[in-house]
Amino acid sequence: MEAGKAGFPGFSSNMFFDALLQITMEGFFADPIYGGNRDKASWKMVGYPGLPRHLQGGDQDLFRKKYDKPPRSIADFS
Repeated sequence: MEAGKAGFPGFSSNMFFDALLQITMEGFFADPIYGGNRDKASWKMVGYPGLPRHLQGGDQDLFRKKYDKPPRSIADFS
């Protein structure tokens, strides 16, 4: 489908693949409160700290260094 070789009436298989890939990534990397990314698995995989993460004075030394605390989601702050 990615190469556009599968046949769909009315639209290309490449369009279908692109849409499927997009919504899959949105679900996989979204905040768990929306139903995807169970246990923040994808955030842990890529090292995303979650929300909110704002650099404050003195935190600039953390730039490009591993953030080893568990990610936090919207639900963790409510």
